[in-house]
Amino acid sequence: MLNKRPIFINALSRGGSNMMVNFILSHPQVCISSGETHKVFKPGTRFDKGWLRIKKRLFYDYPIRFFTGQNFFKPNLMKKRNRVPDFIKTYIDRILYEGRFIARIESHNLYQSEGVKYTDEELAKCRLLTKGLNGMVFTVETFKEMYPDAVFLGLVRNGLAVCEGRIRRGAPLETFSHHYKSVVEEMLRLEKELPNYHLFKFEDMINDPLAFMRSVYEKSDLDISKVQKIRLESKAVMDSKGQHSLSKGYDRQVFWYEPDQVREHIKPNINENQIKVLRPAHRDTFLKIAGEAMEKLNYSV
Repeated sequence: MLNKRPIFINALSRGGSNMMVNFILSHPQVCISSGETHKVFKPGTRFDKGWLRIKKRLFYDYPIRFFTGQNFFKPNLMKKRNRVPDFIKTYIDRILYEGRFIARIESHNLYQSEGVKYTDEELAKCRLLTKGLNGMVFTVETFKEMYPDAVFLGLVRNGLAVCEGRIRRGAPLETFSHHYKSVVEEMLRLEKELPNYHLFKFEDMINDPLAFMRSVYEKSDLDISKVQKIRLESKAVMDSKGQHSLSKGYDRQVFWYEPDQVREHIKPNINENQIKVLRPAHRDTFLKIAGEAMEKLNYSV
């Protein structure tokens, strides 16, 4: 395979994975293949126009669907994937490898550290990071077959906070609740059965970001001493009044922080602010479906 010792993140949409991704991308020898794994293979970003959109559809998405007999990279497909032919595994590996260069169109993989750009040679040697959301957790066993040396990192978050974010964006409540339950149960199974699958909590990340980052680097076999500054992106978060705002800059603007400045970027009360505005009826419906999964993660219900 072209990609050596890749790192895969599994998370729920609106589950806080952006921050985890940026912690890992702070390492100068890690790059990403687009923002989300499925968007490497399917049109879905605002940059997918013209030939690139056609290329993804005709040469990436459709052939993989045809030869696997499934919509392999569909995030909302909540079931274990069929076995993938070896030649398609090689094809997927090639697309992921090339994706590290295509991602520059989306402003990814431009800088290995503050003000220092990657050369093509440096980018080619980087460990690849991808982020699979929702049902992409059911692709882990396929990727484990492809990359025995891979590291898999699962990120979970209090479902009530995630629920608020998804409902606000129009997601059907019951569908999301079932998805949360399915994803969490699969993550817990993988953590139990695969020695290279490690589960982390969003709450630990915002409460003690540097300790969280050290733990992620340890599990990923990354040398944290090579990190000069920590990369984070600006995103709107909910304040205590229920209003969304950016603390600085514009949406998705990248900032580089000294380690002792990281807490200035991260708001530790994000969950509380979101859960507080969740309607009681929505809370009850979610807990009826996904409460058991929350309890398995030791979240209060």
